[in-house]
Amino acid sequence: MTSTPELTTRDVLQQVDRRLSLIEEDLRALDAKLDTRIETLDAKLDTKIGALDAKLDTKFHLVVGLILASWFSMMGAFLLK
Repeated sequence: MTSTPELTTRDVLQQVDRRLSLIEEDLRALDAKLDTRIETLDAKLDTKIGALDAKLDTKFHLVVGLILASWFSMMGAFLLK
């Protein structure tokens, strides 16, 4: 008959400590990966927002120009009539 070594409380706690250490390392690696991913997405988002802002500025200037041109033409028609 073979005897199995009995685990002491110390052995069990060492196993738990090792497993928790591995989980902590995995979480740190995942956190670093997520931070990198978030920074990349944030940079892409900033780029897209900048492009949309520039496009909106261009359209705004176009609309203001069209409104002013139509107003000037209407005032010119009233004054020259």
